[in-house]
Amino acid sequence: MAEAKLNREYAVRVAGVGALLTGICLWSLYDGLTAWPRQNRVMEQVRPALLATRLTAEAWLSPDEERGTRLDAAFRSQGVKAPAKLVRKLGELRIPDSAPDRDTARAAQLEQVRKTLEQPVYSARNLQTQFVQAAVTLALALCAFAAVGLKAVRRFTADDTGLHGSGFGARTIGYDEIRSVDWTRWDEKGIVRLALKNGRRLTLDGWHFAGMTGIVEELLRHRPDLRGK
Repeated sequence: MAEAKLNREYAVRVAGVGALLTGICLWSLYDGLTAWPRQNRVMEQVRPALLATRLTAEAWLSPDEERGTRLDAAFRSQGVKAPAKLVRKLGELRIPDSAPDRDTARAAQLEQVRKTLEQPVYSARNLQTQFVQAAVTLALALCAFAAVGLKAVRRFTADDTGLHGSGFGARTIGYDEIRSVDWTRWDEKGIVRLALKNGRRLTLDGWHFAGMTGIVEELLRHRPDLRGK
C-alpha cells in the first residue's frame, strides 16, 4: 500500500508566504491607522513655525554638526524626527546648479516649499492606499493559508483494491477504470494526469503531496500497460 499526503516543504513555503503577506497587512494597518496620522498631527503642530521662516529647501536641509538640519531641529521640539517623506519632498525641490536664473528659480522654489509645508505629510489618498494594500495582502494571505489547509486534509491511497482516499473522491477507483495517463510533466514536475473511462480526470501532484511516487508505482504495478514510453 502507498499513501500520499501534504508535502511539508510545500506547506512551509506557502505558509511562509502567507505569514509574510500577513506581516505586510499589519504593517499597512499600523501606518494607516497610527504612524502616518501621528506624523500628520506633529506636522500640524510645527507648521506655523515652519511657514514663518520662509527658508529655501537647501536651507531646511543644510546639515549642522551639532543640531542636524533645521528641519530636524523644528521637529525635535516635538520629540520626533523629521518625517522622511517630507525630507524627500524638500530634497526634490533643490535648485539645480544648471538653473539659468537662480533668482527666479529661488522665488518659484520658495512658493513650492510653502505649498509643501501647508500640506499634511500623508494625504487622505496615501492613508486610503494603505488600507487597500492591507485588504489585498490579507486576502492573499488567507488564500495561501486556505490552500495549505485544504491540501492538509487530503489523502491519496493506492493498494490492491484500487485508488481511494479523500484526494480521489468518495469512492474507490479501480485500476481498470483508468483509460490513460499523461506523463508529460512527470519527470520535470512530478505531476501526472489520469484520464478515467467515465471522462473524469485526476491530477497527482508530487510537489504538493509527498509520497506520490509510491502511488504511481503502485498504479503501474497493477497496470503496467499505462507506463509512459
